[in-house]
Amino acid sequence: MTTPVPLIEPLVIPGSLHGPGGERFIGFSDLCDAVQRGIWGNDDFCLDPERRLEAYRHDDYEERHVFLARSDGRLVGCAVLDVPLADNLSTCYLDILVHPGHRRQGVAKVLHATAENHVRRLGRTVIMGWSEMRLPAIPDPEVLVPGSGAGGYPKHSAAASFALSEEYDLAQVDRISLLPPSTAGLPAHDTDGADGYGMVFWENRVPDGLIDRYAVLRRFMSTDAPLGDFVLEEEVWDAERIRADEERHVAGGGLSLVCAAVEKGSGALVGHTVLHSSRKAPFVAYQEDTLVLRGHRGHRLGYRMKAPNLRRLRDEWPAVERLYTWNAAENSFMLAVNVELGFRPVGATAGWQKKLR
Repeated sequence: MTTPVPLIEPLVIPGSLHGPGGERFIGFSDLCDAVQRGIWGNDDFCLDPERRLEAYRHDDYEERHVFLARSDGRLVGCAVLDVPLADNLSTCYLDILVHPGHRRQGVAKVLHATAENHVRRLGRTVIMGWSEMRLPAIPDPEVLVPGSGAGGYPKHSAAASFALSEEYDLAQVDRISLLPPSTAGLPAHDTDGADGYGMVFWENRVPDGLIDRYAVLRRFMSTDAPLGDFVLEEEVWDAERIRADEERHVAGGGLSLVCAAVEKGSGALVGHTVLHSSRKAPFVAYQEDTLVLRGHRGHRLGYRMKAPNLRRLRDEWPAVERLYTWNAAENSFMLAVNVELGFRPVGATAGWQKKLR
């Protein structure tokens, strides 16, 4: 029996879930959640439709294009294309999701062809994408290794087989780690100020007096963190972009706890770490960006920022049961910090890159 070719249609991002197009967006959101449940077996990476809608609205820095795949009228997959507008103007970020019950039927291939054609029409020349797997993975005698030589990803997994068939290269592998906050190995006393560095804290919104200095950290986060073989340029961050990012996060019900390291002599912010959670999913949190500027490494600032921020999480978000984080496999220093805090590996992310000819 021949599998019918899915019908591909664009999804217009609606102004509201309750107006025209709202039901179609909710269906798309439900599909995204079904894919995440298929990987993780829980709702830890699912998003409430209202929060997802807020994240998908266009702004001055990024726009998203969504293509839906339908078979016999049923939504079976989607392609999400993120298009940066302020920097990295040769690049697009692509995510292809297929419902667990409709895989290996050619849905991903048709979605990818549609998305790649759109990338070419936009004049972009690089596509980046990511795939995740949960441990323990099915043993694979062949493992793909990125150019850094750090980490690996099963060559014969569905995601790797598809990426290779579409001429993507494995650019980087991240370790996904999990920590129940109640088990975190935290020091009895912080070492704030012991050697000329202090810590500052905020939630949701950076103080006005620090925002320009924080913009410097956000800019360097795009280049100082390990990038593997990804072709990425420095991102443009200023006070206006930070406020827009914060407002979008809060509007979607998001919460954040930030700790930044200060060089006391100059007052410069030289590192930061960020925790995210959500009002509608208070049981799970995510350890997001952590960065120490190159000239200030070697003082255990990563640990000295993360430990008190984790203590804040336990005090201010007591409902959190699971905290996830991602680290490049070549980032041995930050991986060691996370192991010291009690994080344990639960999965891996493969970063894929295709340069269009």
